Amino acid sequence: MGIFSALGIGYSGLSTSQSGIETTSHNIANVNTPGYSRQRIEQKAAYPLDTASGEVGTGVKVEDIVRMHDEFVYGRLKGASASLAFGTFSETTLREISDSLTDLDNKGIANDLNDFFNGWSKLSQYPQDGAAKLEVVNNMKQLAGDLNTLHKRFSDVQKRLDGNLVESIEQVNDLAKKIVDLNKQINKIENVPHRHANDLRDERDRLELEMAKLVNISVSKNNVKIAGKETHTDAGNGYNINIAGHNIVDGVTWHPLELAQADKATPFQSVYDIDHNQQKTDITEQLRGGKVGAILDLRGNRYDPATQKMENSKVQKYIDHIDAFAKGLMLRANTIYGAAAQEKIETKSIPGLDQNTPLTDFPEIKTGDFKLVVYDNAGNRLLDRAITIDDTTTMQTIADAINQNRDDTGDNIATNDLDDLFNASVSSDGVLQITPKTAGLYKIAVEDNGTDFAGWSGVNPIFEGSSAKDIAVRTEIDKNPALLAASMSGADGSADLATQMVNLQYETIAFQAPGGTINQTLSDFYRYSATTIADDAYSASVAKDSAELLHKTVTEQMQSVSGVDMDEELMQLMKFQTAYQASAKIITTVDQMLNTLLGIKQ
Repeated sequence: MGIFSALGIGYSGLSTSQSGIETTSHNIANVNTPGYSRQRIEQKAAYPLDTASGEVGTGVKVEDIVRMHDEFVYGRLKGASASLAFGTFSETTLREISDSLTDLDNKGIANDLNDFFNGWSKLSQYPQDGAAKLEVVNNMKQLAGDLNTLHKRFSDVQKRLDGNLVESIEQVNDLAKKIVDLNKQINKIENVPHRHANDLRDERDRLELEMAKLVNISVSKNNVKIAGKETHTDAGNGYNINIAGHNIVDGVTWHPLELAQADKATPFQSVYDIDHNQQKTDITEQLRGGKVGAILDLRGNRYDPATQKMENSKVQKYIDHIDAFAKGLMLRANTIYGAAAQEKIETKSIPGLDQNTPLTDFPEIKTGDFKLVVYDNAGNRLLDRAITIDDTTTMQTIADAINQNRDDTGDNIATNDLDDLFNASVSSDGVLQITPKTAGLYKIAVEDNGTDFAGWSGVNPIFEGSSAKDIAVRTEIDKNPALLAASMSGADGSADLATQMVNLQYETIAFQAPGGTINQTLSDFYRYSATTIADDAYSASVAKDSAELLHKTVTEQMQSVSGVDMDEELMQLMKFQTAYQASAKIITTVDQMLNTLLGIKQ
């Protein structure tokens, strides 16, 4: 040991204090950098020298520069961020959908429904008034048009969600690629002993957090515990990100997710994982959390080609509600209007129906009976024949029942009954035709008794279409409102058909809604559907508020661990500055000692 050893000790203190000042300055400079974790130097006494007088210290050295990071708190932050992203996206989308059902400024389905019944009420008072008929037709067009618009709006949201999914998965792939590039840099730096890529790790954590906001991820790192403290030692190559059981990041390699349609019949995109062996696995149904989880919760995660609908979809549920409303309206309104007399009857072609298909295979048809009623040209009711529908009834059995020789009038005359005046036939695709044997003498109508046969089969409909997507006023009536019937028989002054249409507003209808049959009036079912959507929007808003509160709490906790506190950093700066000055004083003192020693020699 000698005087030069003291000089080395002073230099070690000077160097260590300089490292502390540089690290503290780095913290201060990054006080507003997102995702930055403050750093601290860890210093220890240098190895002492063993002398005859005992061990003599050799100064201080910087052992490490560590980032103040708690992986457990960071994991909570990722979970909270994912929940917030899920809640925010869901709340925004559902609020948009809910607002589209709000009836303001005398517009909307509820207002259209009131106008529909008010128009028929006026027609029931003035059954021959052309203006009243025109008003009814215009009200029906408005109702049908608004249902078309609502269906399109919901469908457009679902298509837009599919685009959001594509965009989000592309972002996930982009983030994964950047993380892999960072892992390569981290690996290069940390393969040198005692070197830590602190800033690169911060950047990787920031990207990891962004990915967690998009989709639920599971991250694994090689960890060891030294002196009870968990330390990450992956060096970039022991780091993995797993999504739905499949690794998208394997250290310094990545496996991008792929987007594709399941088949040509599927209009929506699915998400696929491609493994090392190029095996393709559909993981759409396994994706959870974050923005992607919210998108799939709203859009649906599986397409059913049979129904041509997305499954597990909130938006599809809302579309089905609107479709159920439109179908219920069409079924009952068309059934009532089927009682208007016409020269012949021809049903529509129905998918899945042939002449021998049991009618009760279709949920719209109920067991019971309906009457075929014959009128003369003056509007006099001549006869009727009841047709029973049970579990064995087909279009062919209905035709046979019409053609059967019966005494409908009860007068024992064999030439004035239904089978004498009309003939029934059925085509191979189940279309029933009832035509007069002598044209121009008689008219026929269908009076229903709870079967909904006329509305289901398309007997003289007032509405056309199959759902809210394409519901419309029957073309002939739309072009010529004067053809609108207010009377069953067609007799002047009669308004019995219009009165039945008015009473439809009080009738309980069996709506085929998502989850099962719901028996309500038209107005009640529409309110129920709108309330269902509003409740979902409210629940999403509450969930988002809760997620925001949790995220704020965890962010504050993370900030207390990793964030830069200016007051604390300034204190650290003062501490290292003082130490630096003291170390400089040691060097100055040694310098004076050397000068004194040299002076003695002279």
